Amino acid sequence: MKKRSNKVRIISGRHRGRLVHFADQNGLRPTGDRLRESLFSWLQPILPGSHCLDMFAGSGVLGFESMSRGAEQTIWFEKSVTACNAIKDNARSLGISESMVFCADSLQQGVLTQHCGAGTIDIAFIDPPFSDNLQQRAVDQLHLSGVLADDALIVVESAKRQSALTLPAGWTAKREKTAGDVCLQLLCRA
Repeated sequence: MKKRSNKVRIISGRHRGRLVHFADQNGLRPTGDRLRESLFSWLQPILPGSHCLDMFAGSGVLGFESMSRGAEQTIWFEKSVTACNAIKDNARSLGISESMVFCADSLQQGVLTQHCGAGTIDIAFIDPPFSDNLQQRAVDQLHLSGVLADDALIVVESAKRQSALTLPAGWTAKREKTAGDVCLQLLCRA
């Protein structure tokens, strides 16, 4: 069976209109244009110069959109070698350094602190395959890792039918949007 070539476009910034290609892979579903537009309108005031983390990169489009809109750095984690290699290829094609693309499971003990550094992440994206239901575990681990800056934001994408998150002490949901079966939350420290 021939693998399909999938693509998603970057919707704004210096790479506007450029395509990000990704392999046909079970569970990989890039954030749609409508939700991505809402998300990045929320983030735009703090995005320029920020350091971003994409814990379940998949297609890598959230990181590429961030870089296109002025983020200083994005760290991508993706445990699928095929998806990770596609992110590296897209980074090269866009002229973005690939040195911050890691073929690793971001939920493995110590991985975040090893590659991110204490207090360095301004925006963290959590968008694992919905069937894996890893959002709660990722929020908890990210909170405990020490890699978040004091005023960091966490973006969580999940299926609308999934259980509500239990937020760590001192965190609150600043914004929320639902489109179809997908729920997007923006978390911040209270």
